[in-house]
Amino acid sequence: MAVSFETYGRKVKSRRPRGAAERFLSRFLVGSGAIEQAFQQLVILLKGDVPVVSALETCSELSGGDLKAALREAAELVRGGMPLAKALRTSMPWIGGVFIGLVEVGEANGSLLQMFTYAARIMQQRRAIRSQVVRAMTYPVLVVLMGLGVGYYVSTVAIPKIISVMGNPDALPPVTRSLLSTSAFLRAHGAWLLLAPALAVAAWMALRRTPGVGTFLDRMSLHIPIFGKVGRFSANALFNHTMSMLVASGISVVDALELVRETLSNGWYKVQLAEVRRKVVGGRMFSDSLGETSLRRLSPLTPALVKVGESSGSMDEGLDYAGDYYSAALERRLDLLGKLVEPALIVVVGGMVAYVYIAFFMGMAAMNAAAR
Repeated sequence: MAVSFETYGRKVKSRRPRGAAERFLSRFLVGSGAIEQAFQQLVILLKGDVPVVSALETCSELSGGDLKAALREAAELVRGGMPLAKALRTSMPWIGGVFIGLVEVGEANGSLLQMFTYAARIMQQRRAIRSQVVRAMTYPVLVVLMGLGVGYYVSTVAIPKIISVMGNPDALPPVTRSLLSTSAFLRAHGAWLLLAPALAVAAWMALRRTPGVGTFLDRMSLHIPIFGKVGRFSANALFNHTMSMLVASGISVVDALELVRETLSNGWYKVQLAEVRRKVVGGRMFSDSLGETSLRRLSPLTPALVKVGESSGSMDEGLDYAGDYYSAALERRLDLLGKLVEPALIVVVGGMVAYVYIAFFMGMAAMNAAAR
């Protein structure tokens, strides 16, 4: 479908260009959900034969904040004669090279609607995978935080008041004295213990940004029992689905490998994809290049399906099948994780409660025996 860049003669008021600081801050102020919604709106408008400039202006009116300003600026740049891909790269580079690359291909071969559709699908799949992981981890995290909070309150507030009526601590049973020692330790250092998880997460995020160290940590995280497979399956699903759509859109394997690296958060996967790209540029087949890197173990199904696709001309379908397989595997792994975490939390929290009750009642029994 040919897409016009006209504006139906509508006169639009010129606005002050956005500065470099505004463009930089937009990457932190615009959420991925808002970007996905804007791309879906663009798909609907282009399907209705709305010109690109008018579609961008309409999406701007439907959006808010920095995204509104960015879309408005992109519309003005296109009206001034700038190609759409270049206008998006100028006004909103933070949407990612994958999506700008798809728009560039769409402008070159006249399939802009199809490329925006691919971009919206990639965004939707990324959100679906992220939502799966977040949903599966929310319940355990909340239970752990509530357990820590209740344990801290009982140990530092309730127990000292109750134990204070039991008399000489030296006459209490060992389990009761250990509870008193634990309570004293938590009163002295409990705040730091509560802050420890947040500090650990902050340290992990800081180290991940360090070249070399971050890649090593990402590699090790893939081998953590139970949780490591969640990371591998989510990365595999995203990698295969994104590669499938990029190849289907007409982007070369070399360019697709460079673009797909931006969609992955795991540094070790990015290193392996860079190595695969280097081998493909050197003349190796894509399937052979995958088999000669760690991706052969991380995503063992992909090289076999790609090899079949290379000979049959349906590489995008093979990659899509692999993506579907790993998406289903991720769902099963998250379901298993939920089933394992819940009883483990019950055992841990129940053990804490049992320890407090046993220590308290044994202390009461010892106090009653001493009073006779």
